[in-house]
This record gives sequence, structure tokens and C-alpha cells, in this order.
Amino acid sequence: MTESDERPDVTKLESGTSTGDATRALLEHAALDLLAEKGVLAGLNLREVAERAGVNRALVYHHFGSRDELLRSALKRDMASRMSEIAEGLSLPFNSRLRQMLRTMVRHQRALQLAFLLLLDGKEPVKLGPLKDEWLRTFVQDIEQGVVDPATDTEALVVLMSALSYGYVLIRESIAEEIGIDPVNLDWRVDALLEQLLQKGVES
Repeated sequence: MTESDERPDVTKLESGTSTGDATRALLEHAALDLLAEKGVLAGLNLREVAERAGVNRALVYHHFGSRDELLRSALKRDMASRMSEIAEGLSLPFNSRLRQMLRTMVRHQRALQLAFLLLLDGKEPVKLGPLKDEWLRTFVQDIEQGVVDPATDTEALVVLMSALSYGYVLIRESIAEEIGIDPVNLDWRVDALLEQLLQKGVES
């Protein structure tokens, strides 16, 4: 029997918008917490999500309708938080800005893994570069300041940054285990190398 087969009746659900928004947030955070604990491939039990959020399981279906919609909504909320963190660093110098983006992506590792699962699922587009225009504007300033070569294809640079940061976050735990070090130690080493490479690029 699937969870949809045993779906409970939805009765006496909250009617206030603010209460509903709070419940949605609780359920989304609970879903991401469980994914972080059990892994994104372990499946998501909606009963456990409701219990973790401290709400009736009927509210999961009331607010989201399905497991997929809950995951998509949780991802959007997490992405908004991630984009806010990255946006706050857009005023940093070029080198620091790129390193700060990678650190932010690492902090949101589970959500990024979920984003790729949804991307592979293909049912709905997943936006991987929502701050593209903001980054392009900062590159214009970098060029004016002589930090970035005027001949640089800045749009391709945004794509390359996204690919490198998403790719690193997706493999960091597996590759750290493979080479026998702690993932956090690997983060420090990658950050130090990135700083070195970026500095050499500026000097050249």
C-alpha cells in the first residue's frame, strides 16, 4: 500500500494564511532535515515528515498534495536562503566573491543534491543560475577595475562557476572518503587552492 492509498481525510485544517505559511515552512524544514539524516536516495516518508514537524499528516497533503511537490517547495525555500547568502557577498572583491559562493554551496549540500535529483527527474525545470544577471553586473565592475580581462566571456564564466561549485558539492563527501580525509579538511584545501589560482589569475 502506498502513502497515497492510505491518505487520511483532511478535516479541520488551519484557515489563517500566516498559520498556513508557518506550517508549510515547518514541513519543508522537516523534509530537508530528514533528507540530510538519511540521504536523498533513501526516500521520504511523509508520516515521518509530519511527525518531525509536529503536525497532522493530513496537512502535508493539504499544503503540497504529494511528496514531489513538498520536495520542490522545500528546495525553493532553501534556494531562496542560499541566493540571499550569495547576494550578500556580491559586493566583495572578485576572488572573495567566488570563494564565498563555493562556501555557501557547501553549506547547502543536501538541497543541491535534491536539486539535481529533481533536474534529472525532468518533470519541472530547476533553475541552477538564478543570480546570473547580478553576477554579470559584478563582472562589468571587475572589468572596469582591471580585475577581469575585458575579453572574458562573462556569461560562460558564470556557467563555469556554477558547474564547478555544483560539481564539487556533489562529489565532496565521496571523494574525501576515497582519498582518506575529512570533508571539512578537503573544503579548506580546495578553498586555499582556489584562492591561489584566483590570485595568480589576477597577477597575470
